[in-house]
Amino acid sequence: MIDTEPFYGWLHWYDPEKDELSPFYGVEHNLFQFDRKIYNLPTHPLWEDIDSESLLVKILFADYTQGFAILELIGEWNDLHFNDFRLLREHCLDLLGAEGIFRFILVCENVFNVYVSSDDYYADFHETWEEGWIFLLRARPIVLQEFMQYGISAWLGWSAEIDELNWRKYSPEQLYELIQKIMQKYYLG
Repeated sequence: MIDTEPFYGWLHWYDPEKDELSPFYGVEHNLFQFDRKIYNLPTHPLWEDIDSESLLVKILFADYTQGFAILELIGEWNDLHFNDFRLLREHCLDLLGAEGIFRFILVCENVFNVYVSSDDYYADFHETWEEGWIFLLRARPIVLQEFMQYGISAWLGWSAEIDELNWRKYSPEQLYELIQKIMQKYYLG
């Protein structure tokens, strides 16, 4: 995890540190000091802290006009001990939601495990943002299995077809359009 950097291929379109509406506006990163941690293990300093012991995030793109954001996660999604989804909501999703973003694509290829106990936080998200949705991109099979076991998958979108694509080759808008079609077809009716 130490060397894993967030995707930076879209920085010419969007930089959360320069976006005044971003929860991470003005955050400075010291590239010489690994000051971000997951379970006290140092991680690359470009990840953003959401007060979680086990999960870090990076906003890769936000479009306030179309109302969507693409975020990348790293670590362990641990609702059981650390309420990570609640922390993600408080420190990122709800703040973006207040600015008109309520559709989220979460790149989860660097989420190694997930531990959940109930779907309360996820159901609350759905009730709060009725027009909103969360789509998991490139989630590992063990992560999807855990979400299905606890019924969380009812609140999250996912597609094997989309996971096969090299998402980094698409523009943020192209990726969003592909995922929006999947969400409309399979999840939103």
